[in-house]
Amino acid sequence: MGFFRRLIDLMLDILDAVFHVIRRFIRGIFNWVKGLIKALHNLWCALGPKWLRVVFVLLIVFIGGFFFLRGVLAPNITHENIYQVHYLNEGWTDEDRQRYYYTPQGTELLGLQYSWFVNLEQPLSREQLASEENMRGWGFIMSPSQQPTKHNPGNLPVGFTYHYDHQSRLNLDLGCAMCHTGELHYKGTALRVDGGQSMQSVPTLGKGEFIVTLAAAAFETYYNPFKWDRFATRVVGDNNEDERDTLRDEFSGFLTHIKDFVKGPGAHSLYPVTEGRGRTDAVGRIGNVVFGYDIDVPENYKVADAPASYPFLWDIWRFDWVQYTGFTNQAMARNVGESLGVLAPVKLLDENGNIRKPEDIEDEVINLDGMFCVEGVLRKLKPPKWPEDILGKVNIESAKRGKTLFADQCQFCHGPHESNSYQWELATGPDQHPDGQHNVNYQWDLDGVVTDVDGKKVRQDFRERIWSVPWISTDVIGTDSKLADNYMDNLYDASKLTGEDTKVNAGDGLQLLLNVLIPQMYENRNIQAGEEIALYDGLNVPFRIQNHRAYKARPLHGVWATPPFLHNGSVPTIYDLLSPLRARPSTFYVGNREYNPQRLGYITKKTAGAFKTDTTIAGNHNTGHLFTDVDMKGRIGRLLTERERYDLMEYLKVMGNPDFTERLGGDPQNWSLYKEGLPEKMMDDACYNSAPEAYNQYKKNLALVGSGSDR
Repeated sequence: MGFFRRLIDLMLDILDAVFHVIRRFIRGIFNWVKGLIKALHNLWCALGPKWLRVVFVLLIVFIGGFFFLRGVLAPNITHENIYQVHYLNEGWTDEDRQRYYYTPQGTELLGLQYSWFVNLEQPLSREQLASEENMRGWGFIMSPSQQPTKHNPGNLPVGFTYHYDHQSRLNLDLGCAMCHTGELHYKGTALRVDGGQSMQSVPTLGKGEFIVTLAAAAFETYYNPFKWDRFATRVVGDNNEDERDTLRDEFSGFLTHIKDFVKGPGAHSLYPVTEGRGRTDAVGRIGNVVFGYDIDVPENYKVADAPASYPFLWDIWRFDWVQYTGFTNQAMARNVGESLGVLAPVKLLDENGNIRKPEDIEDEVINLDGMFCVEGVLRKLKPPKWPEDILGKVNIESAKRGKTLFADQCQFCHGPHESNSYQWELATGPDQHPDGQHNVNYQWDLDGVVTDVDGKKVRQDFRERIWSVPWISTDVIGTDSKLADNYMDNLYDASKLTGEDTKVNAGDGLQLLLNVLIPQMYENRNIQAGEEIALYDGLNVPFRIQNHRAYKARPLHGVWATPPFLHNGSVPTIYDLLSPLRARPSTFYVGNREYNPQRLGYITKKTAGAFKTDTTIAGNHNTGHLFTDVDMKGRIGRLLTERERYDLMEYLKVMGNPDFTERLGGDPQNWSLYKEGLPEKMMDDACYNSAPEAYNQYKKNLALVGSGSDR
């Protein structure tokens, strides 16, 4: 017992000593901190009077806040080193290319004027917002050391052009080429893919993204007097106070438009699946703008959570049906609908909020000539050619095996399925609905080139041969169905358009509106019934809508140059697309345009400005279109061996390219064997008339002599 008592006493003594040391250490730290605080207080007091010290603190807070905000608002850009441009597509002259890049279509960015955009500075910086580094870093396309031209006086990226609005102001216009021109980068060379998929992120709401940075720059410009003075001096000069006052009023109106749009069709909550680089939910956004914003029915705002890649456009003029779900058939209706979604300022409502009569609808900027011009130019465009001198030689023996595989595994869906052109049955009265159409403007139907066949009025498609593009049910193809489901299931209140209780999906709703709007625009511009309207419509095709819970299987000439893949861009490379589902990456990064010629897709590593694609999110699913031996939804073919995947990819590099037909031992996909695009007698005139200066003069003539006058 004595031993244990002594042991316990010893342990207690040790603990007491330890606690004593700890207490002394804590007391020492406390005294040191107390002394430090006292010393700092004495130093603080020695700095000067209280007011000076307060100013000093506020200055530190201001500087810290400034650099913090500058970091938050800094452009989120990808850094690229490009030294030369190589064009992959043939068929265009330099003038054709410039027309495609910079022909306006009549869209506006909430009234943003061209000179404003060119002269805006970055937020909290004096650097130009639209600099080559920024615009290229956001995914837009600019050539190295690009210089201004007559088509592009502001030296902006491809697709950024201008038009005169109804008050003869020069407004920024976002043209077709902004979304439908691509680039692949390889070791310092930019491989330009005209008509391809862009990798920009105009609609994406995120830190440092284009539209967010633009809005921040605009608001700071307005409220920062120093920045405003620099901006106003560059735009209107420093000696004209009236012009500066007008500029401030107009700029204030632009900011008001931004606020209203953000509360309505641009609300972040409507787009929960981030679109990121190279994607947008185009149909969902068009629906929100047209049926919610333009006709002022906020209840029509729908969640648009099905982003899709921008489709490539060569050969599209051959198709019978277009859009990912193949819901429409006519070039003009498609283009005008798209322009409305990109904020073409058509005033559909009167001051009481009611739909105007057709003849009273105010539309001075939608550029039908420009749309007609671009359609004609696109018919000349050839698919991109694989550049062996840059991306490497093609293994011809492998490509031959791939040709056989393609015929066996792919051609059944992707064709192309050539067909004689259609004879479209027409409505001849207000109550007729041929082809089961929800709405038909019979007068517009009969405005084209009409013939009688078996006692019926028809329009004979001007094309000798077309490509019949099949619809593949989402249950069969198994790819993410949200885009098709939203198209079929999202219903909009169209009562203002019909005068009665009417619920329609986006396709049928656009038909209701465009059946009124486009014929009125034709009349206003004196586009004559018969061949002229037939050509403007697009090869004598009347406007029709089809509603299917399906996606179209398009021909694949040049598809190697259009990553990422599937309609929603959920598979980064063709190699991944040909692999079983378990081998496809569930996450990858998009934004780096450096190309991988072995797997036929972009490099997917994380880089500055890159967007993370998470395929576990509905809308981003990478399921379907599967080559597998597992009996599962979306199985379209057997499991391919590693060699077979590379054989197919080797063929896809040169599929249809006439330069390789002989080496392949013949190629049924040879694109030189297909019918050439139809020449347009009026295309050059339309391209000339679509130029901003000519179009503005035409509108002035209309104001002088009235609608329907000679152009």
